[in-house]
Amino acid sequence: MDFVTPSYYLYFLPLVFILTFGLASRQRRRQILILLVMSYIFFWLASGWHLILLLISTCIDWTAGRKMHEIDNTTTRKRWLRISLITNLSLLGVFKYLDFIIESWNFVSLRLSNNLEVGALGLVLPVGISFYTFQTMSYTIDIYRRKQKPYDSFLDFACYAAFFPQLVAGPIVRADHFREQIKEPLAPAAYRFRLGLTLIIYGIAKKLVIADNVAVHANEVFIEGEHLANIGLVWWATLCFGIQIYCDFSAYTDIAIGSAHLIGVELPENFKTPYAATSPQDFWRRWHISLSTWLRDYLYIPLGGSRNGRKRMLFALMMTMLLGGLWHGASWNFVLWGFVHGLLLILHRFGKEIAPVKQFFTASGRGGIVLSWLITQFFVFFTWLIFRVEDTKVLVPSMKTFLGWGGHFDLVEMYEFLPDIKFLTFALAGCFILLHGVSGWMGGGKAWLARQHPVVWGSVCGLMLCLAFYLRPVETIDFIYFRF
Repeated sequence: MDFVTPSYYLYFLPLVFILTFGLASRQRRRQILILLVMSYIFFWLASGWHLILLLISTCIDWTAGRKMHEIDNTTTRKRWLRISLITNLSLLGVFKYLDFIIESWNFVSLRLSNNLEVGALGLVLPVGISFYTFQTMSYTIDIYRRKQKPYDSFLDFACYAAFFPQLVAGPIVRADHFREQIKEPLAPAAYRFRLGLTLIIYGIAKKLVIADNVAVHANEVFIEGEHLANIGLVWWATLCFGIQIYCDFSAYTDIAIGSAHLIGVELPENFKTPYAATSPQDFWRRWHISLSTWLRDYLYIPLGGSRNGRKRMLFALMMTMLLGGLWHGASWNFVLWGFVHGLLLILHRFGKEIAPVKQFFTASGRGGIVLSWLITQFFVFFTWLIFRVEDTKVLVPSMKTFLGWGGHFDLVEMYEFLPDIKFLTFALAGCFILLHGVSGWMGGGKAWLARQHPVVWGSVCGLMLCLAFYLRPVETIDFIYFRF
């Protein structure tokens, strides 16, 4: 089960709502128990026996958190923190990275010493393991740092770790935020219910109408690997993937936040019009906010941050982005993606301090802002090209062409190569760019729509559902971040 499965909306979500506010109305503990059970059912339907891994992480982190809070001895507290981190990182390392390590070892060893090839284990990646691992790790780290107290109830903590809306692909929720949401009995509210439905319908429309349709063009270019010397074709495919990954991931987030609103829980926002960013630093303040703040608090600052000299800052920044890239997937293109983002952040941090550069952008006014936006988006989409293509035989020539290295521009070849749904995809890309800009200017349209007259609200939501039904492609694509 996932958020593109009809049974989620027809049976699962209504059942959760009825049980939470019907069977357990005003009974907080019973409500938490229902949410926990339904979350494990959701995870079982999504990932099968892998729910055992979630249960192991939950039990270990719950125990470690309680022990660190009860004990003052620093050595013992560190031991419990190590148990938590080693358990979580070991599970993540085995199921997500072991086959990648074996394949990398084979690639090197067979070329250097003709050693026998080590067989890959073919482990299936548990759904959502990267997200709930980071979530529960932040809980034990914060308790060790004495920034928060452990949950009073194992039931509450287990519900935090497994809460079904954000379990599979985030947002990564901090323990104190979730604890604040469930400290009182959950109760339905008219505006929150309408906002939840609005977010869900927004997410469905973004996923089925925009993300899945533009994906057809991106896949055609990067999977087939033809005409990679055509600059226009590579730029268009990269633009399509940039639109796809944003609409796909933000759609999941919208549905997750909306589902939580229906049952009285507010999850944090994860996106803030990232394609309006005017610098690499600004982009990471807007994109996957729960991950970028997690990396800042639990990697960048502990590695030295910006308060321990320039060299330490460079090391911390690059290591954070490299590990952030590797978090996204067990493949070298994700490491390269993190490296390029680290390089962009470093160049921006030092480049803006160069006197002529600073004077130019200061004197340029709005023109400087537009130029900053163009440069930022050019390189952001260049990194999306790296993110999308794992095959080096396709990635290397695509990168060269994107940067204008030896490529050519041929509109006729581009038009003839693209799939049949050309005009629909062109229109959807144009609509996305326009609506993304308007959304940034308005500060988001979902909350605004939820406050409108019921006739207006119902008409707009009905239109989005109709578009999702009639314009969806034949084959629905899984959410991209399900792989992470």
